[in-house]
Amino acid sequence: MIAVSNTTPLRYLIAIGQDDLLGKLFEKVFVPTGVHEELTDPRTPEAVRHRVLSLAAWFEVRAVQQSHEAAFPVTLHRGEREAILLTEALRADVLLIDEQIGRTIALSRNLPLSGTLGVLERADRMGFVSDFPRFSNNGRRAGSLSLRPWFNSSWSVIARDEQ
Repeated sequence: MIAVSNTTPLRYLIAIGQDDLLGKLFEKVFVPTGVHEELTDPRTPEAVRHRVLSLAAWFEVRAVQQSHEAAFPVTLHRGEREAILLTEALRADVLLIDEQIGRTIALSRNLPLSGTLGVLERADRMGFVSDFPRFSNNGRRAGSLSLRPWFNSSWSVIARDEQ
């Protein structure tokens, strides 16, 4: 299984020390150049920047070819736009994205998606996480992380995928 990730899932999984789950859940996690630039920007916390620069073989940065046909109904941040386009180009199994507007557009393009909580929940189901509630609580302390909007949307996508 391959995934494409937007910035937020990677950033928060790193912040709570669970980014290694991605390598257990997916053969490869691709990030577009725009997402990589966000994650390594000097304004990004140093721990996140350092970890992104030393991620394992399952992590790969890919440039995205943008065309005029790739129109979006609203303006998205570069990372979100590139993550959606890369998911389409690679025909990835899942797009990892938390932002509501990006999720809505990805769903309108029939892309399979999950968020940070979806990753943690899947890892828990597969036995890679022994204390899922602890990671949810750690996430609340990992910066300005608000789990409530992700909780509802992540679970609904997982439930839809399992039917």
